[in-house]
Amino acid sequence: MLWNVEQGVRDNGPTLNLILQTVWGLLSITALLSTAVPPLRRLSLHGRLQSTRSSSVFMVRKSWFGFFYLLGWTWNGLVLVLAILWSMSSSPLACSGPTLICLVCLQCHLFRRMLESVSITQFGDSTMHAAALILGTCHYIMVSLSIVLDDGARDPMSLHWFDVLVLLGGLSLFLVASVHQMTCNAILASIKSSAISYAIPQGDWFDLTWSPLYWAEVLLYTSLVLLSQGRNSNLMRIALWVAINQSISAHRAKAWYVATFPAAAAALGHRATLIPHVW
Repeated sequence: MLWNVEQGVRDNGPTLNLILQTVWGLLSITALLSTAVPPLRRLSLHGRLQSTRSSSVFMVRKSWFGFFYLLGWTWNGLVLVLAILWSMSSSPLACSGPTLICLVCLQCHLFRRMLESVSITQFGDSTMHAAALILGTCHYIMVSLSIVLDDGARDPMSLHWFDVLVLLGGLSLFLVASVHQMTCNAILASIKSSAISYAIPQGDWFDLTWSPLYWAEVLLYTSLVLLSQGRNSNLMRIALWVAINQSISAHRAKAWYVATFPAAAAALGHRATLIPHVW
């Protein structure tokens, strides 16, 4: 069974890798187009940003977010196990240390987000388009595959002092972003669990940016690029797609806060749209 999977990856890996690279590029382009094309914009909106006139035919509960974290965690775990087995058997598909570290960190991230979806996040009656659920599910399946199929996935770990610092910096960034994302998620949950439907969140990274969860997500994928020592080009494509998508979402979120709480938003004009002290 393991040999059949390995042989299939060796035979079809290059073609699948090219397809994945194309998909990541198309996703980035589509995200940019969603700022100007109304149908694409409607597909990308969810929760408070969604129009009350949205059709219920293709809408699903936002609480289903936990589903694709569970699926992503299971799938990435399978890919991680295969990658370890191939590395132990000196297979041509053996992944390098940095690649395995990326998969382990992604596994931890997905597990944390899955637990947050169940025990922290307050989804309420929020909905999202079914297309968003499908995209989220496909995203995590493609991320794991993209990491191991990249040509740089088998490059040996560099022990040059600069490359080691890059890897350690990536690990530090991953931990910092994870902690702050969880903290800010808890702050949002505390607001939604109160009698107030919506309010301006305060504390932690919310004091620096309107969208700390989006900012943390950008940092998390940037950390994976650093953990690969910059040798995994697919991770760079993924990080670009995430940065574009989260930037657009952050811009919309700030616009919603300003429109909903104009006086309070004006008093908090120092908050960045996404990147603290920059934008």
